[in-house]
Amino acid sequence: MLLCVWGCGCASSATLPAGAGAARASAASFPDNANPLPRYHSKRLALWLPLPRGAHWHIDDHSRTELEAEQPLTRSRVVVAILYTDTLVGRSQCEERAVASKLVPDRPLQTVDDEVVTSQGSFDTRIRVAVAPPDHAGAPLVGYVLAFGGYLRKCYVFAFSTEVAQLADEPTLSSRLAFARTRILGGLELEALGAPSRLTPADVEPGP
Repeated sequence: MLLCVWGCGCASSATLPAGAGAARASAASFPDNANPLPRYHSKRLALWLPLPRGAHWHIDDHSRTELEAEQPLTRSRVVVAILYTDTLVGRSQCEERAVASKLVPDRPLQTVDDEVVTSQGSFDTRIRVAVAPPDHAGAPLVGYVLAFGGYLRKCYVFAFSTEVAQLADEPTLSSRLAFARTRILGGLELEALGAPSRLTPADVEPGP
């Protein structure tokens, strides 16, 4: 749970008029079940990206170097990039390249969780879950799941962001971040170089 991670934001929430939260529509959540997620297959980047309610995402896999997917219903966005280098790299070098390429937010973030793992098979990866403190009363709350992985001469960058309109929806924000960490990032599959495409009837390619 992220409640009170924004410090003074908890105090300001007590000043909301009675019933104000109930008057607003509840923020949408990701599906709360263990069913397999539809997966988008990017032949260009040689990866599989699982997405909840796959058909609701708008996917751009052609106009820029990175893949971008957006879901208006939850105000969520996923960016995945594959970067190749001339030297051996690890998570730190890949994070530096992600920042230099403006693939991740440059606004101040408060870290909720930060860990180093071996992910996506063999990648030395830093995974950071963070929130952006609202800059004024009534501003939306924005959360992030960021991952930077390096293996040999290859980096992957994963940047998930989502927002809710009010502090009362913080549990929904927390739930989305947990979902993105475990099921979207956790299910991201990077194909080995030269590996053949593996399409099965169960796989769905949402979006254009």
